[in-house]
Amino acid sequence: MSLSPTIRRRLRCRGVVQGVGFRPAVYRLAVDHGLGGFVRNDADGVTIEVEGAARAVTDFEAQLQGALPPRARLVELTVEDAACDGHRDFVVADSAPGRRGRAIVPPDLALCANCRREFADPQDRRHRHPFATCTDCGPRYTIVRTLPYDRSRTSMASFPLCPACAREYAAPRDRRFHAEPICCPECGPRVWCSDAAGGNRFEGAAAIAQARWALAAGAIVALKGIGGFQLACRADDGDAVARLRLRKRRAGKPLAVMARDLPAAGRLAVLRAEDEALLASARGPIVLAPQRPDHGIAPAVTAGVLDLGVMLPTTPLHEALFDGADYDVLVMTSGNRSEEPICIDDDDARARLADIADVFLMHDRTIVRRVDDSVVRTMPDPAAPCVIRRSRGYAPAALALPVTAREPILALGGHLQVTACVAVDEAAHPSQHVGDLDNEAARAFLREVATGLEEFLAVTPRLVVADLHPDYASTWLADELARARGGRVLRVQHHLAHAAAVLAENGALPLEPGHREFALVLDGTGFGTDGTAWGAEWLELDGELRWRRLAHGTAMPLVGGEQAVREPWRIAVAALVNTGHDDWLCRLPLAAIVPAQHLRNVAEVCDHGRWPLATGAGRLFEAAGALLGLAAVNRFEGEAAMRLEALAAASTAARPWPEPVLDPDSRELPHTALLVAAAHRLLDGEAAAAVARGLLATYAALAVELTCRVLPPHCRRIALGGGCFANRLLTADLVLGLAARGVTTLRARELPPGDGGLAFGQAALAALASARGLEPRELPSPTTTAPE
Repeated sequence: MSLSPTIRRRLRCRGVVQGVGFRPAVYRLAVDHGLGGFVRNDADGVTIEVEGAARAVTDFEAQLQGALPPRARLVELTVEDAACDGHRDFVVADSAPGRRGRAIVPPDLALCANCRREFADPQDRRHRHPFATCTDCGPRYTIVRTLPYDRSRTSMASFPLCPACAREYAAPRDRRFHAEPICCPECGPRVWCSDAAGGNRFEGAAAIAQARWALAAGAIVALKGIGGFQLACRADDGDAVARLRLRKRRAGKPLAVMARDLPAAGRLAVLRAEDEALLASARGPIVLAPQRPDHGIAPAVTAGVLDLGVMLPTTPLHEALFDGADYDVLVMTSGNRSEEPICIDDDDARARLADIADVFLMHDRTIVRRVDDSVVRTMPDPAAPCVIRRSRGYAPAALALPVTAREPILALGGHLQVTACVAVDEAAHPSQHVGDLDNEAARAFLREVATGLEEFLAVTPRLVVADLHPDYASTWLADELARARGGRVLRVQHHLAHAAAVLAENGALPLEPGHREFALVLDGTGFGTDGTAWGAEWLELDGELRWRRLAHGTAMPLVGGEQAVREPWRIAVAALVNTGHDDWLCRLPLAAIVPAQHLRNVAEVCDHGRWPLATGAGRLFEAAGALLGLAAVNRFEGEAAMRLEALAAASTAARPWPEPVLDPDSRELPHTALLVAAAHRLLDGEAAAAVARGLLATYAALAVELTCRVLPPHCRRIALGGGCFANRLLTADLVLGLAARGVTTLRARELPPGDGGLAFGQAALAALASARGLEPRELPSPTTTAPE
């Protein structure tokens, strides 16, 4: 019987391999096979060396992928022979220092089931500990300063391990083996509660009890979460919700709620099994789902829209607020004044939230990066929810680029729902949600996020990508950074970036000459190459980065310019007046929400030649919402369109109207005619809900027809991008209608279809442009016939 020879192998692991329990899993597998060697974090990921009998080493390699923890993702594994050194022990070695190569850290992870059980167990030493964590859950991205991911490089370095935690940290079979955020009541962090001035202070368990009592009594509490402060109050207390809205200056935008558990969440909103799984996942997002009519929370929480945003407790501190409380649901919203970045620093929170919160629940663990809650909307296909805001639980998870980037790239998105994205090597790293760049604080936050992501990835890109719009703050920042670095700016048309984001995420961005792909982008506004505002665009892109506009929605005048975006009734008035129906205005629901004099004033100046033009589908849906009397003013982006969808959902009349129709050989979807048709039906006595549903169904039917008209015969797929694809009814009608015509659709999955995914599309195009030595080049639009 021959003995198996002794060999040593070196395995280099790339992907999500730090901060997810990867090294402990490797350690256990190696010890189980009787191997010596080590595993350690390094600048590129994790390096493993195993030594022992050849059969045992081979078995280790074969079983490695299956032994990994659930949050790990092994993207690349290289194996090479190494010289044997005779050591029989296997150890978790100290991390190898060095400039970051390709190492990445996972997003923050919601509280796991094991830690939740320990939290609830009176016999466990972490009973009611508000910072319980292990290798499967807890803060990651919001506490790490630099890579490799070790406790000494996180904000937990301030809390030396107590003897009990040190034993767990060093015990190979313990689930806290090398869990960097490990802690307990003995070693900290510490929690306290006070009023806005810092007085009336309580500490430890008494602090949480005081905050819980204050919430029950109707107070507003500012609590320090994983990625920033949150503002909480009882969701069933209408007075508390009204005070929160007034103090936060959030007049109309819906508020999210946190439910005690899944049964409580199910009493609030219609949740399918897939929705419940998403709520309870490690990502733990806010899930937008249709609200139940008898949910029992204050009407001011949802403010008249279809959905309720629900989340579960994602941290032990959240769990503690529900422990023994007589409420099941709390409003849980960002700790900021509306349109400002969330607070992460204690002093900043006291200063900015002092006139909002009655009570502050604080702790002494530093938040390194501000990261807001993610938001995901349920869709008719339960397997394909729509990401609305990609932040905690998602960022900074990487997405694959279509080609390896020849140089680091920074993309800065547009103006609304902004994120940044840094592309390095074969991966793009979208940042957490930044928001709208309407004020200096938000613009400073974009700079903070962009430079912070660069520092985290240890790159300083000289290729910076920006939107075509010359007056976006993100464009100004791109110019400034490129100039300071001696680099260059690549400007990408807004809707082309939307198309590229969906195509790249689905691995469909054209790479070869002659390869063409097609996209339909429906959103509110994007700067067009002709100087108008685009927003309903059929685009073609080929492997040489040539693109063209195949079709679009008809342009509508924005009477009053930017004011028409805030007041969409102006667009509706122009549509009627310019088609000779100004006498309808006083008889429509619109007249009940807009003063008659204002209607007359706008009607008198609706000449096409003097106002900017917009083809945006979002502008059309907002104008329809105003026409139906749902909203005269958008208090937040897309409010009138959201109310249109909510009204449409109440109707079962989902059939398209017989009019309007596409003109023969037309490449325009008739926006104005749709508004006129909706007004005509209202005047004929059709129910408003049926008109709302019919308008969406008709839009989808016309879009299907136009898509089939412009696609070449051999192409039977199209990418769907833009914020309008967060609309459940429109998306379902379009996807089903196209499928019935043999056209498959590609949709955003990990990214928002709206402007939150824009930076990734910019980065993907820039990577391709840099690799090819090309830039996107627009070709003339066709006139009547479909492309060959």
